[in-house]
Amino acid sequence: MTWRRRLAPRSAARLAPWLGLALALLGGHARADSCAIAPQNVVFPSVSSISNVDVYASATFQITCTWNNFLVTLLTPNVTVCLYLGAGTNSSSSVTSVRQVGNGAMRANYNIYTDATYAPAKIWGGWFGTDTPTPITFTMTKSGGVGSLVRNITLFGKLSADATLSGLAVGPNDLAFTSDFGAGSGLMQYIFFLTGTAACALGPTVPIAFQVSAAVINDCNINVGNLAFPSSTLLSSSVRATSSMSVQCSKSTPYRVALSAGANGATATARRMRNVSTTELLSYQISNTLDGPSWGDGTGGTTIVSGTGNGGTQTQTVYGLVPSQTTPSPGDYKDTVTATVSF
Repeated sequence: MTWRRRLAPRSAARLAPWLGLALALLGGHARADSCAIAPQNVVFPSVSSISNVDVYASATFQITCTWNNFLVTLLTPNVTVCLYLGAGTNSSSSVTSVRQVGNGAMRANYNIYTDATYAPAKIWGGWFGTDTPTPITFTMTKSGGVGSLVRNITLFGKLSADATLSGLAVGPNDLAFTSDFGAGSGLMQYIFFLTGTAACALGPTVPIAFQVSAAVINDCNINVGNLAFPSSTLLSSSVRATSSMSVQCSKSTPYRVALSAGANGATATARRMRNVSTTELLSYQISNTLDGPSWGDGTGGTTIVSGTGNGGTQTQTVYGLVPSQTTPSPGDYKDTVTATVSF
């Protein structure tokens, strides 16, 4: 007698439920396994509208991808994440090679980079149809069952000290310049897969919502050159000298420049230079016109220099006069005068 066992149908019967379970779990994976992003705002420090130094900021975006089922983790242990960024609000165009923050009609140039080289090739972009096809892309692999993986992405911002900044008429108060990102200009896509590579575009999408901001302040800078009179043996006639003062103030900002009486004079109309080796004094005058009234703080018959900033450097000639007087002992005579710009 011959005994036979028919194994194939029984094995097939045992395999079918497992296959059905795997397919069911994969169907659940599309609904359950996911990635989320927690972005930070990019906040630049306060910047002078007449600054000639770029301003920098950084922010960290945290991406968390979660596997919720053990079998699904075995079947799709990898996830590829792609982060795309457009121009943001307040940019003058969709061009991402130069992004802008804005306040009303005013704009200032900045950009966001993927590393601290701030190279054009490192501009974060990749938004569809823009000029910088450089999204942030990375892959994470899960092992050891269910759970989450986290990736922190540090981003670097640079606000440019260029003509857009110096051309801002910010007024007497600080102004907040912003650019917002969200569903219309910031996007994360991701896809879970088994092996090889996978295209993010085939997976779900999540908006990336954050803001770029900078406080632009009204400002003035002043610089006055030393007033050096030529050497003289007798003061029987006037001795003259000139120097230059430069003022740079924010566009449309009214300013006033006052000069102190100096270290040795009682008033701006009675300035004195002191012999560095003795206590002898030498009378002199400073004015903003040739032989004009003394330049002081606008009181006591003195004048004051005023103007309106244009964002660039404006110059003013400083006139010095040592009037004829009794000649003191030979020596080096000096005084220190403080120039103050008010705006």
